[in-house]
Amino acid sequence: IAVFGPAFLAPFLLFWEMHWTIIGAYLVLFDLINAYGHMNIKYRHPIFTSKYSPFQYLFYTPEFHLGHHAFFRANYALFMPIWDHMFGTWRTYKKTDSDRLLPAKQQDFVFIGHNAGLAHFSTCPEWDVYAAYGPFRTYKYLPYQVEFLFCAMVGFFCRMIMSAYTCSRYMINDRLIGRVICICRTPIDYIKPSRYRLVNKDIVKLIKDQNKAYGTKCFGLGNLNKMKQVNDGGKLISEMVKADPYFKDKGVKVWTGDTMTAASVYHQLIDLPDFDKLESIFFVGANGKIGNAVCKQLLISHPKLKFEIYSLAHTLDHPNVTYTSELGHLLNHKLVVLGKQLSHKKYAKALAPARGASTKKSELTPYKCRLILDYTVPYMPIDLKGFKNIDHRQIAILETSPNSSNFLKGHFDIGFGLEQHEIYPCHAGCILNTLYGRETDEVGEICVNDMMTMWKRGMEQGLRNKPLKV
Repeated sequence: IAVFGPAFLAPFLLFWEMHWTIIGAYLVLFDLINAYGHMNIKYRHPIFTSKYSPFQYLFYTPEFHLGHHAFFRANYALFMPIWDHMFGTWRTYKKTDSDRLLPAKQQDFVFIGHNAGLAHFSTCPEWDVYAAYGPFRTYKYLPYQVEFLFCAMVGFFCRMIMSAYTCSRYMINDRLIGRVICICRTPIDYIKPSRYRLVNKDIVKLIKDQNKAYGTKCFGLGNLNKMKQVNDGGKLISEMVKADPYFKDKGVKVWTGDTMTAASVYHQLIDLPDFDKLESIFFVGANGKIGNAVCKQLLISHPKLKFEIYSLAHTLDHPNVTYTSELGHLLNHKLVVLGKQLSHKKYAKALAPARGASTKKSELTPYKCRLILDYTVPYMPIDLKGFKNIDHRQIAILETSPNSSNFLKGHFDIGFGLEQHEIYPCHAGCILNTLYGRETDEVGEICVNDMMTMWKRGMEQGLRNKPLKV
């Protein structure tokens, strides 16, 4: 209906009649043009490429249409590119002569994911190819309990026929193949401790199955699959793999990629304008391995910087570090860093006394906070109504350089709640480990000294932190 409907309905609306020969001719013509658009033909003559030629706007080429498949949200026109020029969706795409296919059975790296809620289903290209990119949708009037219960039911039925499902496949530096594969586990499986053992069992099963089928040796753990409560930051998975007789002499490595995430967060902070003049930071989640590594590196590079950490557990013993159980203290610091998800109710309660108050020192209830930087996944915006001068922004998102680097090709970026050519640092870190041939596991605590090495390698491959607009 979307494709053919307007062409059939227009004559009816204009003349109240339509002949069957017109319908037949249109269908044949459409099929021929569509087939032509998928042919491997390159038109490089200026008559088709010059911006001064009418043919560039009135005659679409196979490369123009290949750009639609490569970029998804571009080059929509089926016949005349002029529409994409008019609406700002036109993008240049050139099929290089060096393109080559790697073996279908090649699979050098697997990133192990999981379902992240109802919105995650909607990002599957099989449902809607145009929803593969962009932030996850939110369902304002749907309680999380209901959403997670529905996802758990879907997961239960899926596990009857499969333990995992394959997602995107992509190429690394034109010679290696990576793939995203998700275990059939949903948020409730990571909330209930009684299910942790089942989650870890599924992860190890996936690793074994992929090694048997493709000889894959490199595996990365995504998001909740490396949660401290579930498997101690991947350490338990590493131990289970080593204890299984099947994996003896197989050379299987397990990585979290968290070293790259810590490096990304650290550089995003120090690159802030006037960061060197900052006196203090309020940190939520500093006891986690990423937050802990970031704080340690900042205490080295900025010895005068003070931290107030929201936690009951004291893990950093340093004169510049203090701890608090009052979340509302975040308003006393210009910069707040969030590395742990808290309920919206906690934030609402903590911020309630100052909501709507002025930031001027002359007022009775002043607050200093100006910027909240959040590296939790998935990113959940805080209700900051009444706090006009506070920005809440997501950080720790990397941009690739598709025009200048061959580091990643393919759909490594779909289904993650990110825009095209963006990637989470943990995913990128695991890919870098594969590319540079890391021979040891990367699980548990982060080695602070490795952060700078990982960041340097990422920059060599064209990775950069997504610019922060504040």
